[in-house]
Amino acid sequence: MPTSSRPLQELRDVHLPDPISLWPPALGWWIVFGLVVTGVMVFMWMWAYRRRTKARRLAMAELGAVKQHYDTHQDDQWVVRRLSEIVRRYAMATFPRTEVAALTGNAWLQFLDRTGRTKQFTEGVGHLLNSGPYRPHVAASAADLVPLVEHWIQHVSPPARRTTA
Repeated sequence: MPTSSRPLQELRDVHLPDPISLWPPALGWWIVFGLVVTGVMVFMWMWAYRRRTKARRLAMAELGAVKQHYDTHQDDQWVVRRLSEIVRRYAMATFPRTEVAALTGNAWLQFLDRTGRTKQFTEGVGHLLNSGPYRPHVAASAADLVPLVEHWIQHVSPPARRTTA
């Protein structure tokens, strides 16, 4: 212990603590950051999903309107014509145009069977989509065609998108 005649001279000034550091952040900020990143990822996934399924939702809405019209008017010819248009537009929106646009006749029905994993278009009531829209009277009831088209729209799997590098 120093022995000095002036002990107050040997005292040091008050030391202030170091300034608060911004890094590393506190646990609460890590949690907020994680929630924000998770929220952005969920939003982006939902946006992409809605965008991917927009054509399906629109086709199903039109199909619902056709069902209501059929329940009211029982017009088989009109229903077959509208279902043919809905299926063709949905296929054009979902698959590459080069694959779908030129298909007619049995090739069109085979495409519908292949993409819908069924044989109901070439061998069943789905054949009405081939010539039914162009005939003055439909030979079969369109009521059997509506569930087939609805099943095809809901279960068709579009091709995977290829990225070109």
